[in-house]
Amino acid sequence: MMALLRKVASADDAEVAHWSRMRLHLIRSDMLVDLDSSSKLNAEWAFLCLLRDEGRRAADTFLATHGKDLG
Repeated sequence: MMALLRKVASADDAEVAHWSRMRLHLIRSDMLVDLDSSSKLNAEWAFLCLLRDEGRRAADTFLATHGKDLG
């Protein structure tokens, strides 16, 4: 969608121009890729804490690797 907006962005439409300049970054975790579809139904506190902690770990890794490139 972002690529399409960049192609059709009009200088006269400030909102479209704003969205077309947006940059997105992907933070990935191999642990989450290995979860099966049943994990979507798991609302146990320990599992939710595991997801939170893995998200923080993945974010720290991403920032250590790409932090200087942001902005």
